[in-house]
Amino acid sequence: MRDLAMTFLAKNNPREKALLGSAPRLMAGLMLAVMLVGCGGDTPSAAGAGAASAQHVVTVETVNTGHPGATLYGAQCSQCHNGNGSGNPQLKAPSLTTLDAWYVSRQLTHFRDGVRGAHEDDTQGKLMAAASANLSDEDIGLLADYVADLPPLSVETTLAGDLKQGKDYHLNLCAACHGSNGLGNEALSAPAVAGVNDWYLVAQYEHFRAGRRGTHPDDQWGAQMHRLAPSIPEDVVISIASYHATLPVSD
Repeated sequence: MRDLAMTFLAKNNPREKALLGSAPRLMAGLMLAVMLVGCGGDTPSAAGAGAASAQHVVTVETVNTGHPGATLYGAQCSQCHNGNGSGNPQLKAPSLTTLDAWYVSRQLTHFRDGVRGAHEDDTQGKLMAAASANLSDEDIGLLADYVADLPPLSVETTLAGDLKQGKDYHLNLCAACHGSNGLGNEALSAPAVAGVNDWYLVAQYEHFRAGRRGTHPDDQWGAQMHRLAPSIPEDVVISIASYHATLPVSD
């Protein structure tokens, strides 16, 4: 997967080919485009949703060039997540634009330190762990701040879940931590689910269910999702994710 991603980037962007040849650190960093918050997944639902989505416009130009993290984000993340953070489902790269700095920072740190992406069956997570291995704390801070400052963007609905069922479950279960508006709650370490792709949410939930995520002893908050995951059937998860995709991305 790593070699395929590198080939894709080099073929479609000569400038990146040159960078890959001269900067090993950037070579690893480019794989952040595979999964900044854990891109896509290996579940059939997630793969099918990504393939069925509409053609996605790709733009690697950063949208806030004056930001201290713009150069690093442009080199490390924009090739798949786009310069505006909108993501690209064809590359299983989710939208990032509603994620807070504290959450992005924690996930990048977890990838780097082996807390996330260490499970033998988490193919995408292992790629992300390798990509994050050379990031310093300063790098992570710059990337997290840049992502947090991106203008929030709505996401396309790609799954045909039961929106009424999804809303009921959200209000009676998810909202307790993620907020009724789905924009997250830092006090409870719960990230935004509004503005996050439905196919990505399903894939990550299945990672929690299967123990590919949330089982490391240092992943306190992931452990909560791992314990919760078995209680919700897959069809209901699809309904919840479908509803989350309809939520406004700002108050």
